[in-house]
Amino acid sequence: MGTKNKALDHKKFIFAYFPGKSLMHKLNPISKILFLILLTILTFAINSVIFLASISFLLIVLALTSGITLKNLVKKLKFIVFILIFSVVLNIFFNAIPSDQDIVLFYLFNLSFLPIRRLALYFALRALFIVLTLYTSAIIFTNTTSMKDFVYSLIRLKIPYRYCFSFMVGIRYIPSIEDEAKTIALAQRARGLGLEKVNSIRKAYNLIFERLVTTLVSILRKTHTTSISMESRCFGLYKKRTNLIKISYKAKDIFFILICIGIFITIILYLLKLLPLPQIPSLYHLFFQT
Repeated sequence: MGTKNKALDHKKFIFAYFPGKSLMHKLNPISKILFLILLTILTFAINSVIFLASISFLLIVLALTSGITLKNLVKKLKFIVFILIFSVVLNIFFNAIPSDQDIVLFYLFNLSFLPIRRLALYFALRALFIVLTLYTSAIIFTNTTSMKDFVYSLIRLKIPYRYCFSFMVGIRYIPSIEDEAKTIALAQRARGLGLEKVNSIRKAYNLIFERLVTTLVSILRKTHTTSISMESRCFGLYKKRTNLIKISYKAKDIFFILICIGIFITIILYLLKLLPLPQIPSLYHLFFQT
């Protein structure tokens, strides 16, 4: 009785909602969407790597205070962090910047054919923190927001409910697709597929192709079943419909939105150098320039 069914534990999924009592759980979904929009604009407007790293760190702290444990957060981020580190290495060594227009910071292992260039390292780190920021913010939103509440909030904004429910179905399928992919992988391994070592590009391609095709077929079957179920219930027959649940704005939502807009305007003014504040130094000036 005391054992936990891991198959029903949505916390193991990257983008899955689980109930909680944190501030992010209590906010209106539209307030969190506005927060994500402002954060995305700032992320692409900021050029400082140190600034982006600070935002990524604050988002991780926000995730931890939103009911996501450190262990779960590490599990959710480990795959994308591995991909980003690999991408950074590729961006550093295979950059498209002419050699005569960039500064060589140092040579890796003192080898002349492995130069670490300033602009290549800057763009690689900037891309890393941009993706990490957006990915972490998406985790916070999906883990603290019920898609049902989000859809009802969109309907209150006079968005047609057909599009709202279609969006909800798409989002709700993400954890299901993730779980289905794991089930397919286990079923294929039980039949002997993938047990041998993947020691060539062709074997890796065949393995990935088999997994993707099988998962895609399963997704199409689920989609077809869902569409038939919705049509049998005459979904979309009427232009308007009533809802049992109504999502309303509260004082904390307005306060949260005002804080987000205030921080957004302040950072934009700071980036435009309209505030009498010192600019954040670059990594190059901190570590390589005396």
